[in-house]
Amino acid sequence: MAHDEFNSGARHGFDMALFAVRNVDKNIKYPETHGELGETPWQEQNITYNAQKDLLYKIYRAIQKEQAIEIIDENDY
Repeated sequence: MAHDEFNSGARHGFDMALFAVRNVDKNIKYPETHGELGETPWQEQNITYNAQKDLLYKIYRAIQKEQAIEIIDENDY
């Protein structure tokens, strides 16, 4: 019974963390075409965009990895 409660809470926590990462990912905007004078050049916007996406991907995979380790398999007991 205690493992079920732990798994339920842990699973919910990990799911909420993954949900938060997905929400941040949705808010990252793809670079616009060339803007006005004084705006960040498209190439720099693209580098920033790709760096943000790569970082979020790494965070997402790390959460999934920890989730697989932390959630106790009911068949182990």
